[in-house]
Amino acid sequence: MRAIAIAISLTLAVAAAEAAGPAVPRDTRLIDAVKAGNSTAAAALIQKKVDVNAAEADGTTALHWAIRNDDASLVDRLIRAGANAKAQNRYGVTPIALACENGSAPIVDRLLKAGVSANATGPLGETALHLCARTGKPEAVRALLANGATVDPIENWRGQTPLMWAAAEGHGDAMKVLIEAGADVNARSSIIVWERQRTEEPRDKWLPPGGLTPLLFSAREGKVTSVRVLLDAGADVNIVDPDRHTSLILALSSGHFDVAGLLIERGADVNMEDKVGQTALYAAVDGHTVPASNRPAPRETDDTLTSLDVIRMLLAKGARVDAALRAQLPYRTKLDRGGDGVLGAGTTPLIRAGKAADVQVITLLLEKGASAKAATRNGVTAVMMAANVNTREEDMTGRGKTEKDIIESIKALVAAGASVNGAETTQGRTALHGAALWGLTDVVKFLHASGAELNAADRRGLTPLDHALGRAGGFGFDGRSGVERPETAKVIRELGGTEGKPTGADAPERRPNGAQDDPDN
Repeated sequence: MRAIAIAISLTLAVAAAEAAGPAVPRDTRLIDAVKAGNSTAAAALIQKKVDVNAAEADGTTALHWAIRNDDASLVDRLIRAGANAKAQNRYGVTPIALACENGSAPIVDRLLKAGVSANATGPLGETALHLCARTGKPEAVRALLANGATVDPIENWRGQTPLMWAAAEGHGDAMKVLIEAGADVNARSSIIVWERQRTEEPRDKWLPPGGLTPLLFSAREGKVTSVRVLLDAGADVNIVDPDRHTSLILALSSGHFDVAGLLIERGADVNMEDKVGQTALYAAVDGHTVPASNRPAPRETDDTLTSLDVIRMLLAKGARVDAALRAQLPYRTKLDRGGDGVLGAGTTPLIRAGKAADVQVITLLLEKGASAKAATRNGVTAVMMAANVNTREEDMTGRGKTEKDIIESIKALVAAGASVNGAETTQGRTALHGAALWGLTDVVKFLHASGAELNAADRRGLTPLDHALGRAGGFGFDGRSGVERPETAKVIRELGGTEGKPTGADAPERRPNGAQDDPDN
């Protein structure tokens, strides 16, 4: 059937071509001259009365090319010769759109005088004011507004205004022109209500809901100038998106510490929480030891401030040190999707710092009264986090920590009242179990010297020695593969560690020391 349909289509096409007669070649001499920037040749062709509205195959005319080349004199000559100032090519690109891409006020003004509407829209409902605002040239923005451009039009794709486009690009001068003309500094883009955040695969997708304001765009993109202009104009410093992200949290989550510092100085509420309970302090702590990623991750240092600077600023402003998450944070990239599940409900900034063995931040938080005994909903403390309890291969947080970092972190936590013998509630594992599982031999020695129970059994009856022997699983796609740590096991035996009495759990698949599953399987 498909072959028949194709044959019929070809027959009809041939018949139509024969009926139309031989194709007339396009006269593109003027277009070619303009495209090449040869104004002299173009002027000569115009004087010879060539068709100034002749177009290339995609509908692009000589006027399009003259504007793209920012040749105001040639633009004027073409329009006087009858060029269509409203011409659209196949993709809906108009001359005024190109003029705004260049930010050329003289050409914008000339097109408006030629009859182009200041409120003409493109394929997605974007106006010339959107495009000129995004380019950021205030003179072009003024020209449009002086000719009747609506100051707050919304495009059709995400319902954004010109001020949002200018703010996201950091064009402070263009923003001031829009605001002086009455642009709404607290306008909100469209809110997207996704049908579902989860499919048959039981992992959330965390699709963004939109609903950003100019200030939220500025914070997310790290535009200090935009933030300052908006706050000076009365933008709400504590406005939130549908996920309850404040501009401060968005800035910190994106690694924009200079913006965060400005927002704190300008009165942002440092204790507001997003929908999963994340505060600015948690986001700043997260930014000090950025999770590994397969894409560029947020920076730990901005042009002026560092994440540590912001942490200190937040603590000085009274940030709650023990504010806990209500659920796991959305993942940053596909690589960390499904990882760091241990950082779920109940995770405090101190526990997050513990996961990365971030000694600097742990010390700062403890000095401000953070609870060293705080635990997640599953009973995992900062001590256990540091020792890799319930850490999985796919976790992105804390991959760069050293055994020295872990030991120093646990020392600080124990000095503040934490226990080295606490056990998490899901599997009953202690810090020693975690260290043994991951082959952290020096940490095992330190924990033992600090009073950790060497033969504590988890809920399956497995001791730290069993974990070092690869009997507890914990690796592979399903977490059932075991990795042997011969050196760690040897040390545990020498210290007096013994094997446990498993309670009937299936033996894990054994893998050589340090072996990894094929990530593509």
